[in-house]
Amino acid sequence: MIIGVIGVVLAIITIVLGLINYEVELGDKTYKFGIAVAVGAIGSIIFGCMQFGYGKIVRNNPPAKIDILAMFVKLVGVGTIVLGIFNAIEVIIDNFDNVGTGLVGAIISIVIGLIIIWIGTKINDGKQTIGDKIIWIILLVVFVLSLIAAVLEILTIVGIITGICDLIIYVFMIILLFDAEVKKEMGI
Repeated sequence: MIIGVIGVVLAIITIVLGLINYEVELGDKTYKFGIAVAVGAIGSIIFGCMQFGYGKIVRNNPPAKIDILAMFVKLVGVGTIVLGIFNAIEVIIDNFDNVGTGLVGAIISIVIGLIIIWIGTKINDGKQTIGDKIIWIILLVVFVLSLIAAVLEILTIVGIITGICDLIIYVFMIILLFDAEVKKEMGI
């Protein structure tokens, strides 16, 4: 739940910075926050609220561990779609010449998001197939790579807060993936 709240707060800060056209200089880079960034951050608010809702469900009414994993994967899928659409809008607003880039990015995000959601539905479908084993391996690889990305994000000044949040999420997801109940449900 707290990670969702942090995501919403960071997105609100981004929107405020965007509305006042704020610039931040860190080292040799300048980060510009304009109206496009503010609009793009709306997707982050939506995803943060979704994360909060997921955390509330898991904390207040804990489902089976396999369902927690499946819900998380579906959450990431829907989040990929939402963030992809708002990032596309951000790209288009920032430079209308990039309409094609924005639309292609949105389409790719939607397709990837739908695939992730489909994978989430296969995790807890009650069947133990070779597909479950493949999904388990894919999730392990993705979670480890996401964990590494979180550590690298922590090393940047700009991404330290989201990096810590992602680190916490993916450590728990890896632990959940190796849980005996989850492994049994996925035929591992």
